[in-house]
Amino acid sequence: MMPADESWAIVDTHQHFQSLSDAAYPWLDPHRPEPLEGDLTLIRRDYMPADYRRDMEGLGIVKTVHVQNGRNPHDPLDETRWLSALARQQGMPDAIVAYADLAAPDVERVLEAHAGFPRVRGIRQILNWHDEPRLRSAPSPDLMESSQWRRGFARLARLGLSFDLQIYWPQMDMALALAGVFPDTMIVLEHFGMVADRSAEGLAGWRSAIKRLAQAPNVSVKLCGFGLGDPAWTIESVLPLLRHALEAFGADRTMVGTNIPVDLLFAPAEQIVTAIRTALRDLTTDERIAVLRANAERIYRI
Repeated sequence: MMPADESWAIVDTHQHFQSLSDAAYPWLDPHRPEPLEGDLTLIRRDYMPADYRRDMEGLGIVKTVHVQNGRNPHDPLDETRWLSALARQQGMPDAIVAYADLAAPDVERVLEAHAGFPRVRGIRQILNWHDEPRLRSAPSPDLMESSQWRRGFARLARLGLSFDLQIYWPQMDMALALAGVFPDTMIVLEHFGMVADRSAEGLAGWRSAIKRLAQAPNVSVKLCGFGLGDPAWTIESVLPLLRHALEAFGADRTMVGTNIPVDLLFAPAEQIVTAIRTALRDLTTDERIAVLRANAERIYRI
């Protein structure tokens, strides 16, 4: 629904659908060690367009981008096929960020197949690395520097695909180097850099690293995932972080998202959207439109 003031309309660049009744989502397996998000019981259920529309009713969402959600990961095309059929039936999502293992021997075939679906715009392979095993997703801390992985990454721009980058701040210098080697590939930093460590030292490291990463002109940032690292977050606690990321990247390279249903573990949808809008209240109208909608429409071509 378009809000009364269209300058506040939002493209949600980070949302997920899931159908546990007909597919495997290993990350939601209750027998796995508890992840950064904590207890996932509340979201171990189907979450479909009707659920999203109910949760977001009246909040001014006009388009959405679905980011890969780990459906049947042994078949990276399964989720794209499922989402494409869902979009034809339900009218959403408007764009898809699909999954591929960029180091896989058959990555060229997988990427070309993804690119053949009309709503696919990018790829996400989660690269989080942490000393604590339960908080890591990547097989090694330096996957971005692997020549085999980079051969897969090099194919993205040729196919018109962006890359959604999910890392912790100690990995940002590697990401900065990656962006420099591949200046024609649009990289989108997810969850404003995964601020998992909210200690004074952790925040100082994140603030410095995100400023360095923002020097790469082909890197943008998403303001989403507010509960990752701070499950009891409030608008007051998250605002300084959102504004720091916004200042680092500028209004022309910042987008917003809800990370729903995951972030429903920590706050209702209304609180998430209110935090986003509060963080942007000092921007000009044109800057606000860019952050809330126009950048996403440009980057994800929707």
